Amino acid sequence: MKRLYILTLFFLLIIGGIWAERINVVTINVWSGLTYKGIFSMKPYEDRGAREFRHDLLKKELLDLAPDIIGLNEANPLPSYAGTLAEDLNMAYIHHVGLGGVRIGPVGLPVNLREGDVILAREDLELEYLGRKALTGGAVGNFFTFHFGDATQIVAGKIRVGGREVFIFITHWRASPQANRATLSDMTNRYLADKMDADEYLKELRDAVKGSELRMQEARRTLDYINELAGESPVILMGDFNAQPGSPEIKFLIDGGFRDAWAGKGGGYTWDEARNTNIIQYQLPEDATGTRRERIDYIFIRGDGIRVISSSLVFASSTYNVHPSDHFGLRARLDISPASR
Repeated sequence: MKRLYILTLFFLLIIGGIWAERINVVTINVWSGLTYKGIFSMKPYEDRGAREFRHDLLKKELLDLAPDIIGLNEANPLPSYAGTLAEDLNMAYIHHVGLGGVRIGPVGLPVNLREGDVILAREDLELEYLGRKALTGGAVGNFFTFHFGDATQIVAGKIRVGGREVFIFITHWRASPQANRATLSDMTNRYLADKMDADEYLKELRDAVKGSELRMQEARRTLDYINELAGESPVILMGDFNAQPGSPEIKFLIDGGFRDAWAGKGGGYTWDEARNTNIIQYQLPEDATGTRRERIDYIFIRGDGIRVISSSLVFASSTYNVHPSDHFGLRARLDISPASR
């Protein structure tokens, strides 16, 4: 009898695995390439040719990865960036502007800033736009924007897999130095070594503390919005959270039922000043040695009927010493069980 029970259980697991649909999810902050300095126009780090070369690298790797779902942060300008990429990949897309300065329709300042977040999905997954929630910052819409500082958001969509609704969210939280022991200790050591003056030291300390407080606010609003829209349905949440594993902001999501697709694998640095050529060339002070290595990009899942099969780091290889972005990305292979009849 015991052997029969084990064989039956094994058979059911095999059947469940056969009927579950496997989907390939990729998230990447594609890097706007802007310094975010300027009024009429934001100054770019790169020339046009370098930016187009990076975009070609990104597109080639996406074609090789053949994802079913893609999340993009810092896509700029919208909607043309998303539309062109969706056409090249033969995918549907939804988007929302996250940063636009002062703008009405196509007219506004800075002239080169219509940056935001994008979800792409295979055409047959029936991607549907559900909405967007502001997390911090001023008024930002796809037609009208009015803000002078940073603004953050979460964008919501829905797909159908095996007769089941799966809710997909992409977000991009506030960037700041991390308010953890290692970062604060590094700030203090640089100050004591006369590598920054007192004003710089105090500013970095304030930015770290304030950034952590704002991300906790973003975490609460993110979870509230997801609970409101998705309830107990399967959820995929991805993007650039600008928070490390174990931080209060990430713990808040875990306590809210989310599972990190990379959990238990260690490392997985998506911001790597030691390896990423775009950071080294454009963003570090001259002759500086980058030491910051952090995982700040995530794919989370929540709900019954969805599980992680595998996860990996992507966009981490350079071509002619150029990476596709200043971030590395993540890929997760997920199983979605069909809806019960």
